[in-house]
Amino acid sequence: MVSPDAIQEDVTFNLIILSLTELLSLGGLLGNGAVLWQLSSNVYRNPFAIYLLDVACADLIFLSCHMVAVIPDLLRGQLDFPSFIQTSLATLRFFCYIVGLSLLAAVSVEQCLATFFPAWYLCRRPRHLTTCVCALTWALCLLLHLLLSGACTQFFGEPSRHLCRTLWLVAGALLAVLCCAMGGASLLLLLRLERGPQRHQPRGFPALILLAVLLFLFCGLPFGIYWLSRNLHWHIPHYFYHFSFLMAGMHSAAKPVIYFCLGSTRGRRMREPLRLVLQRALGDEAELGPGRETSHRGLVDIIA
Repeated sequence: MVSPDAIQEDVTFNLIILSLTELLSLGGLLGNGAVLWQLSSNVYRNPFAIYLLDVACADLIFLSCHMVAVIPDLLRGQLDFPSFIQTSLATLRFFCYIVGLSLLAAVSVEQCLATFFPAWYLCRRPRHLTTCVCALTWALCLLLHLLLSGACTQFFGEPSRHLCRTLWLVAGALLAVLCCAMGGASLLLLLRLERGPQRHQPRGFPALILLAVLLFLFCGLPFGIYWLSRNLHWHIPHYFYHFSFLMAGMHSAAKPVIYFCLGSTRGRRMREPLRLVLQRALGDEAELGPGRETSHRGLVDIIA
């Protein structure tokens, strides 16, 4: 038997967690919206800016769905969405989550290649590699999203329990592969820093990559674990549901903060244009004028 006081404490705790989730999501919407607007209205020659643009877009959609999906839990007993809306929000959030993770893994691997093979990377790198990788990532994740929607929901007909479980196992394997690729590339970057000719702290875009990977492992990964456990019917603690929601909101909302902290200079924070801050975070120290090309320091910033 659970005492009424314990139930009330649990409800109060959940309301606090969900309220924090809504506040973080709102802040993340504003931050990612500003990043998306700056990167889309200013053309950068640094190819990694395209990754940040796509990541900001995925986070913006994710946080929009996240805020709406949390409302029924926050107003339990007062508001409830139809099942097809709840299912749509759930699948769309997981789609944006996988897109963001895939892009983060891709940019980590590309930064690792730029670090270990700078001459080859700067001279022989395909011109539209980043654009192709981002487009392929969105396309493949959309295909997985449609397959999951078709097999696990009634959007496209009668759901198939066996096919649904198989596809979620594929999604779990994809999540593991992306995490391994991202973690392995980041580990190689750290080893390069420690064992390189000149040991120094990472700066510029490599530091952004390392912090983004750490942010995902501590804040973003619980959300993926929760959705896999839920759809594969694995046992998970009840409190992990709201905890994963809070961590997912924190993961998407904290990225613009990382860009700002790495790109701003001491003593001049809050007084510099966001465009200049983003350029500095990408490794382009000087503000660019019309007709000028950016440097490639953001690609090989930690090469001695």
